[in-house]
Amino acid sequence: MTNKCPVTSEFELIKQTHSTLTSTGCTRDFCQSGRVIHTDEPRIGENRPIAMVEEEAQNFLRDLHHEGFFVDDEAFQVRLQHVLYEIRSSSAEGIIRDSREPGMVGGSWTQTFEELKFGVRRAWRNARKCIMRSHCEELKLCDLRSVTSSAKMAIELIRTVSEAFNNGNILPTVFVFPPRTANSRGPMIWNDQILMFAGYQAHDGSILGDPTNVQLTNAIIELGWEPPHTRSRWDLLPIVTMAEGDLPVIAELPSHLRALVKIEHPQYYDAFEELDLKWVPFPALSRLGFDIGGVQYTAAPFIGWFMDAEIGVRNLGDTFRYNALPDIVRALRLDEGALEDVDSFEDLPEYQQLAMLSRAQTELNYAVYHSFLREKVTMSDSLTASMKWTRFDDEFQKKNGYRLPSDPYWLAPPQGSIIPTWHRGGSPNYQPKPMICRHVQNPTKVWDREKSSWPMIPVKLFGTGTMESFPEQTSNSASSSDATLSPSTSLNEISILSKDEGRHDQSSLDIVEIQTPIIDSPSSNFGERQKGLETGTTLSVSIHYCSAGTIAEKLAVKLHDRFGDLIQRFPTIHLAPRVEPLDDIDASDFAPGKVFLLVISTTGTGDVPANGADFVDMCEEILKKGHLQKIMGFKYAIFGNGDSRYATSFNHGARKIDGLLEELGGKPLVDSPFLGDTALQSPPWAAPTTWWAQVQPKILEVTSAGINSSVPDPQFMASSAGFSDIRGVVPEKYLRHAQELRNDFLYGTLISTNPCVHEIHQGSLCATIDIGSASYESLSCIQLLPLNFQAKVDHVIEALGIPAAYPLHNNDAENPTFLTFLREFADLELPFINLQWLDNIDRISVDRLTKEELKKLSILDALENLLRKGMVLHFPMDMDLVREILFDMPLLRYRTYSVASSLRFISERTTEDSNNKVDVIVKLYQGGRFSDIFLRDADSNPGQAILKFRFIDSIANRRLKYDAEKSVPIVAITTGAGFGPIRSLLQERITIVRDALSVGKPLPPWEKGISLFVGLQRNDVALVTDIIVEAMSLNLIDMFFMVPSNAKKVRVQDKMKMEDVSTELRHKLIDKSGMVFVCTGPTAAKEIANVLESVVGGKVKRILGMRYIEEVF
Repeated sequence: MTNKCPVTSEFELIKQTHSTLTSTGCTRDFCQSGRVIHTDEPRIGENRPIAMVEEEAQNFLRDLHHEGFFVDDEAFQVRLQHVLYEIRSSSAEGIIRDSREPGMVGGSWTQTFEELKFGVRRAWRNARKCIMRSHCEELKLCDLRSVTSSAKMAIELIRTVSEAFNNGNILPTVFVFPPRTANSRGPMIWNDQILMFAGYQAHDGSILGDPTNVQLTNAIIELGWEPPHTRSRWDLLPIVTMAEGDLPVIAELPSHLRALVKIEHPQYYDAFEELDLKWVPFPALSRLGFDIGGVQYTAAPFIGWFMDAEIGVRNLGDTFRYNALPDIVRALRLDEGALEDVDSFEDLPEYQQLAMLSRAQTELNYAVYHSFLREKVTMSDSLTASMKWTRFDDEFQKKNGYRLPSDPYWLAPPQGSIIPTWHRGGSPNYQPKPMICRHVQNPTKVWDREKSSWPMIPVKLFGTGTMESFPEQTSNSASSSDATLSPSTSLNEISILSKDEGRHDQSSLDIVEIQTPIIDSPSSNFGERQKGLETGTTLSVSIHYCSAGTIAEKLAVKLHDRFGDLIQRFPTIHLAPRVEPLDDIDASDFAPGKVFLLVISTTGTGDVPANGADFVDMCEEILKKGHLQKIMGFKYAIFGNGDSRYATSFNHGARKIDGLLEELGGKPLVDSPFLGDTALQSPPWAAPTTWWAQVQPKILEVTSAGINSSVPDPQFMASSAGFSDIRGVVPEKYLRHAQELRNDFLYGTLISTNPCVHEIHQGSLCATIDIGSASYESLSCIQLLPLNFQAKVDHVIEALGIPAAYPLHNNDAENPTFLTFLREFADLELPFINLQWLDNIDRISVDRLTKEELKKLSILDALENLLRKGMVLHFPMDMDLVREILFDMPLLRYRTYSVASSLRFISERTTEDSNNKVDVIVKLYQGGRFSDIFLRDADSNPGQAILKFRFIDSIANRRLKYDAEKSVPIVAITTGAGFGPIRSLLQERITIVRDALSVGKPLPPWEKGISLFVGLQRNDVALVTDIIVEAMSLNLIDMFFMVPSNAKKVRVQDKMKMEDVSTELRHKLIDKSGMVFVCTGPTAAKEIANVLESVVGGKVKRILGMRYIEEVF
């Protein structure tokens, strides 16, 4: 029997798996792989036979059924019959596009939110031209199907795109407007992208701006747009929206979307300054649509982020676009000396031109990425994007047996064979549905045909011209007014589950087999290699990563390489041969003798990345089915790869995985996940040093039961206690810290706490900080850097015998003095990092045991101890040793708190001085750097509590505050210090109401009041009562429950279970599209979500989507 060709087997598997495959444009006689656009690519906006629409709808529902969206076959059949009825009811006679003959045109059907979300995510995964598909499961859906006017389309698009841009931390989002119906064009957007530069063509044929947009620019000008009086090559076009049955609307972009990224180069700053290159901060494709289950969404723009080459190589570099490369050659003087014998650059031999243009292209790409990084706007470099794609495709093939669809013409970035995708010619090029595709019609030509039937002129929104008013609905048809999209009664009765709620194929977790892992037996002579080892515990260690990018995987690989040292010394440790994604962990791996070392990133607004989503589902399924008795004894440690600039989601992925493993019965090797921070170093190569130093001894403790000496060889510990190969130059972290302090942080003073610190030993207090002239928004966050008090700094200066005003590096004016370094850089309350400098002090004798004891002491106590042992330093003779000691001190780390005040409220009620103030609610933690040590030092040294601070945005500020202003009901649940954001919101609303009452203005149209549930310790009640009483007196709170700590263990979330309360909450959240704001710890957050699921009747986070805001501390 002959073996079947693997390629043929893959193609057959693709056909079996995909119910709907459409043309890629190639035939047996003619291949279109070299064409940018294939001649017979599927399009949206066309009439299709009813049989075709019904077939695609059935296939899509079967895909949903296969993914577990229906509880059983009966629910699937009920849904299918309802959909077929809806299609037939909306069908009509018309011309079928493919045949050009009259016939019955298939209608449309209303997809539920979960069905549509699955469809758009699957369409992105099927997009064979896109390299960023590894993020497809992170795609957010903004459902705008109730918007039926052109004006409302523009308003909602600008609003929701602004939210998805997220101040640079871009959330991939699709904005779906109503689908087309039979014999209609559907809603359309004129612009190819939301952000596009105008192209002005002069009489001589020259073009100012983007040449590719000349035709669109002329069409929008003809429509009524007035370009700026002084035109430039960086003029952003307005967006033009055109709803079905409505005339087009011109909408100027607001200022926050018009901010461009200036392209700078760190090595060629002056040259790039002269070039004056810029680009828009994000791509948002707006002329493509979605074809999902026979439903055609003709207006469904989606936002993502750029890859560097899209801008550097294509948009700015292409000869038919901005053609910037020749200018860069001249600006960087790459042609210097080569033009002596020719008149111009174009006269040079082609090989010389190529060399210069290639160098210019490389520098431009680097400048683009550097500039986006500087502005903190999400971007991917070509190499990372390619590596992510190949890994995503490989993982998909490993799981499914075939590769994802790929069009190599589009997928291979322009850098050629440097990029891994260049070498993947074997990937299949096929096109399943759901899919993303172009519209069959050009919207500007559609308007040319329709405008003669309109007596009105197009509307301009936010335009430069004067307009007294504009109609929200410009249609002359009353039937096209906006209507709320609501499912029919039969839809509500159907049992439909989201993917995560559905059942998996087979019953893989109905019976969980927990097997003892197979461990390679050590060789018979291992006792010779490890003297003293007798019957040590055998461990099986595996290293896993979870990331939307490549950094977590690289860290995991480096950890794996370092772990090899342990295997040589301790053969009872068995290490998996390679690192694997988190999804590769199986339920049977949770067994005694197993250790998991995990490197976990966070994506989106705090989600676990896609290659950990199946692992999360598996863990939740085990917990749900109660198989915990079979899972015990495994251990784990987690390194979180997060970014503290996004405070509300900082390392949420690591925290979530930690919580799941702990619930499953796993035992952490160290107390909590190590929260790595790329805001301090990116990539964070040095950060794992501290984590590894904590984890390695714990691993050895587990396996050292039979080792005579429980203390490993100190030379071995010194060599393997950190990632020495990625440690980097230690002083660099202090220089980065100095730059951050100079650029971002301001000085402030803690002026009071309520109650006083010495009056309480647990619970929370309100700290008031003088911030000078700085300002802030309510519901934002503040990051506090608790500086060392002067008395402690003086003690260290005296112990080291150094002059306070002497610079750390006397040849560098940017370096701080010893005084500044010890006050603002070093954390004197923590131990030294490694104490290796002790070996260089020959005037004292420090044995190994003493060194281990010193590692447990704070820097202050350790120096005191060494002084008693006779340590004496002589300055400046020992300058190098002093620097080594200072660089062995850990950095001060800032702490992030929610703002608990309104600047307007606190300013109106403060009369002591003109400085601004901010309140934060702080929970006291014994040994906490700010919440204990700094506050108690401040209590003992009034007037000396100097700190540094900066304000950052928060999810609550971006989403809760905005929707609150739109009169959306709010349900807020907080515990402890989590009351801070609500205190800020209430103060802001109190000020608004009192200001309105004082001048006789109408009160804001807020929907009822805030439903507030507060849990706190009994001692903290006084912190909330004053603001609650004032807010209730102004009718700002319509429902209030406060639950102090109690012996019966009643929790605040228990109040939501009361029947009348639950009914009212459901009315607010479902009927009134209200919002939930939760600010609490991780355990309470999970419990609150579980209660709310019973209130709304399903997965609350999926049902509410962006209306569920959770800040976990």
